[in-house]
Amino acid sequence: MPVRLKLAFGLWTRAAVQQLIEQEYGVVLSVKQVGRYLKSWGYTPQKPIRKAFEQKPEQVKQWLEKEYPAIKKRATKEKGTIYFGDETGMRSDHQAGRSYAPKRQNPVVKSTGQRFSLNMISAISNKGHLQFMLIEKLTVMYLLIFCNE
Repeated sequence: MPVRLKLAFGLWTRAAVQQLIEQEYGVVLSVKQVGRYLKSWGYTPQKPIRKAFEQKPEQVKQWLEKEYPAIKKRATKEKGTIYFGDETGMRSDHQAGRSYAPKRQNPVVKSTGQRFSLNMISAISNKGHLQFMLIEKLTVMYLLIFCNE
């Protein structure tokens, strides 16, 4: 990643590549020229996939090879559907994105002082069937691995 090379970028952008080329070879290129080179080398701009660094690939592999087939077999036997679940939270005072304003004049977003939050638990089957529920407070949560339809 660019940060490891002491570049001021979190991702490989054209500007990051431009800076690396200048730093390593002393060659100054325009951002557009860097983009043309990247394209000719088969690189395209892509949204990165987020992956949790806590993930343990060997445990995921074991689950996919051993545990999931047993779950799938049981679901088929009982005429059930397998769902994969997750949860998320939302707050009324969440501010996404940025807004331009004159220097030292922070933009003001008018909103209620009465904050509230809402949580959603959702599950989707491998056939694309979605179930969800909105809840005010998350407590200990148990997900159904499959249910009969």
